[in-house]
Amino acid sequence: MKAKRYFYDIIDAVKRPEMNILPGNLAYYIVLAIIPIITIIVYVASLFSISIDLVIELINKVIPDGVAKIVIDAISGKGFDESVGLFIVLALIISSNGTYAMIKASNALYKIENTEEIKDRIKSIIILFIIILLFIFLLVVPLFGNQILNLLSNIDGLDTFIQDITILYNGIKWPMTFLIIYFNIKLIYTISPSKSIKSSTTSYGAMTTTFLWVLVTAIFTYYLKHFARYDILYGNLSSLIILMIWVYLLCYIFVLGMAINSTKYNKNEKDNNKSEYIK
Repeated sequence: MKAKRYFYDIIDAVKRPEMNILPGNLAYYIVLAIIPIITIIVYVASLFSISIDLVIELINKVIPDGVAKIVIDAISGKGFDESVGLFIVLALIISSNGTYAMIKASNALYKIENTEEIKDRIKSIIILFIIILLFIFLLVVPLFGNQILNLLSNIDGLDTFIQDITILYNGIKWPMTFLIIYFNIKLIYTISPSKSIKSSTTSYGAMTTTFLWVLVTAIFTYYLKHFARYDILYGNLSSLIILMIWVYLLCYIFVLGMAINSTKYNKNEKDNNKSEYIK
């Protein structure tokens, strides 16, 4: 009966208006922020004389042509001027609205009323960077890791070395992905509410989210490799459509994990209050 009641509590939490809206809201802002952050990362790498030829080739394969041209111009120095820099800053600020909405939804789930908006805004930017870097990790390692290694194997002198790396990579890819996702998701769940909560209270949601993220990413990777033919309908926009679907699925799972944590937390608080009342 307790398990059944707990399940229904989670369903009720997910049905809240903000929880129905939040996954799409969060997915939109994450997709909006991915390109500026990739541009910043690669541009900084180029300042340290790191070759970006392989990165440009990967961008051309993954990102739609029109968007890829903007990113490549920026990271190659052809288009990175004040206007592009201003666009990146504005895109990141606007994108933080998604994680700010997540903080507000988290506060509603944890029944937190008194909050400090400035602190929440600063926190939303920090959480945005954590989430985006996590999504970039998923793109680089589980989704397109093999493509990157194949590109590196074309470099003279690296082919034998890359073969050994590929064997090691295939062995640790999913365990490494699971651990990195788990600890980062647990951190986000812990700092999202506008009051201090114990990290241990986020374990169930973080574990559920991590398992489902890895499962969905694995299934989605297999689907993209063997079945997806979005290019027939969407042409050059196909990779962006696929990216948005994948991001939305992960955001929905993320919100589900948030609901699981808050349900367990509120139940424990209710039980503690009852115990104190009886005493």
